[in-house]
Amino acid sequence: MNRIVRVGRFEQRIRNSRFIGVTGPARDEAEAREFIQAHGAPGCRHVCFAWRIGESIRFDDAGEPGGTAGRPLLAALDHHALDFSVVVVNRFFGGIKLGTGGLARAYGGTAMDAIANAVIEPIIETVVLECRVPFDSAGDVHQLAERHGAEKRGEEWNENGLRLEVEIARERADAFVDELTAITHGESSIKKSG
Repeated sequence: MNRIVRVGRFEQRIRNSRFIGVTGPARDEAEAREFIQAHGAPGCRHVCFAWRIGESIRFDDAGEPGGTAGRPLLAALDHHALDFSVVVVNRFFGGIKLGTGGLARAYGGTAMDAIANAVIEPIIETVVLECRVPFDSAGDVHQLAERHGAEKRGEEWNENGLRLEVEIARERADAFVDELTAITHGESSIKKSG
């Protein structure tokens, strides 16, 4: 899965109707609603949206014929495998009806172009490892964390040595644990969470 890390915008006119698309990140439903509120054009009757935030999926046609706006917006998010993301498309009616197919293409196309103008990055699942190592292995665990791209979250010294908490990509965690066990000759303890 991927997520949007910087807002994308796109605007176009189709048969005199003006479509304004904006897409961005949302960590939860409250943040998605705030994004929709902030990017709904003042005076616009059709502020359509879709979001995917983990298991929470919502979309709204905002007065357009059923299935012509919200579903195409959700399809644009799905096309880019986006999670924790929201897309809003405002439509100012230009006096010429587009038909249901034309509306779906216009909303979906505007959303796709807004997403294309956003910055997207992959979502990397992480785990937190609490590593306890003897004093003489402290330098080794720090080097190992850097080599595996782990982010150091907390460090604490006590009478037994070092307690270091790191966040690491889930796919690298097992290799990290194996290497740390080998380096410390089994004198380390590691607790995994997340």
